[in-house]
Amino acid sequence: MESKKIEVRLLKSEFEYAQAIRLADKVFRDEEHKSMGEAFPQVFSRELNQSYGVFIKNELVSYIGLVPSVIHLGDAEIQAYSIGAVCTDLDHRKKGFASILLDRVFTHVQSADASILFVSGSLPMYIKAGCSFYGKLYKYEINKGDLLETECYLVRELSPFDWFYLRKLLQARPVYFEQSIYDFSVLYKAAGFASIHKMKHKIVVAESENAIKGFVVLAVPNSSLGSGDQLARVIEWGGEPQAIQTILVNSFQCGIKSLKCSFPIHEKEINKLLNSLEKTDAPYPGTIKITNLDLLLKQAEPFFHGKVKIVDDDNSSKKLIFNQKSIILDNVSLEKLILQGDPNLDGYLNDIFPIPLPFPEGLNYV
Repeated sequence: MESKKIEVRLLKSEFEYAQAIRLADKVFRDEEHKSMGEAFPQVFSRELNQSYGVFIKNELVSYIGLVPSVIHLGDAEIQAYSIGAVCTDLDHRKKGFASILLDRVFTHVQSADASILFVSGSLPMYIKAGCSFYGKLYKYEINKGDLLETECYLVRELSPFDWFYLRKLLQARPVYFEQSIYDFSVLYKAAGFASIHKMKHKIVVAESENAIKGFVVLAVPNSSLGSGDQLARVIEWGGEPQAIQTILVNSFQCGIKSLKCSFPIHEKEINKLLNSLEKTDAPYPGTIKITNLDLLLKQAEPFFHGKVKIVDDDNSSKKLIFNQKSIILDNVSLEKLILQGDPNLDGYLNDIFPIPLPFPEGLNYV
């Protein structure tokens, strides 16, 4: 029987990762796209060695890429994973291989003491496995003339001498994926999310008093790849909100026609500066799964400290103590509060939940 020939395991060699890239390109790319291996190097990293496949007679027929990361949330460090490039060869679909791989991933994530898993999709398979929508953001579409500069900055593209300034801005963000200078440069060149839309990256900075005060990574159309009609997008940002606004105003000098941007609700100052624009609110793109609630609460405790104390009430519920009050929530309701918030609870909690998480379609998009 075919089931005796099936092997489900971590990929082992450069050859097997080359198989994974070919399979992903076959499923997700056309001749104008850059290869998935180039766009998502961390998803196909032999060095990380985190990704799983289904093999039949040593041929990779189904794949799931797994990428570890650390999220900085104030003083808290949350250990997380992201999955991407989930694909199955056309001749081997509808056999449950993707679900088998997803179960392996859940076990891997828990064994690594990661507390959350990011998923770039929202297919029924993910929802059934316990993934849920999360967060809230405001979506804008900015046209030339919609915004005016409020501060005076020199706006220019990133130079080879700017990396140490950029690092300071990266690490000063209240919520972010951990990135070294090298990590940032590799992901910038890879242009993962931008490559889906056949666009390329551009880094624009705002300078004042001989120091960089803000930066924005833009995905801009690439007419040579047929994306000339695409709207440019804000991929990642950091620094003073006024500097970021000034970059948005000046981004139209790059030849773009219109600019899409999404800012999480915890980016209050930026959203306030964009308040004159029309916007829509939406959950974050993709889904997420809390793989270990107690571990997440432990890792996020520095963020909660001084705001709310969360302790066990019994095996299936927690007590939240805050502002001289307390409430008891079952674990399922607490997970929903952490990820989505609940305006029907005490208003004090609205400034804490949902917990701030990085925008998932930034440089670390998987």
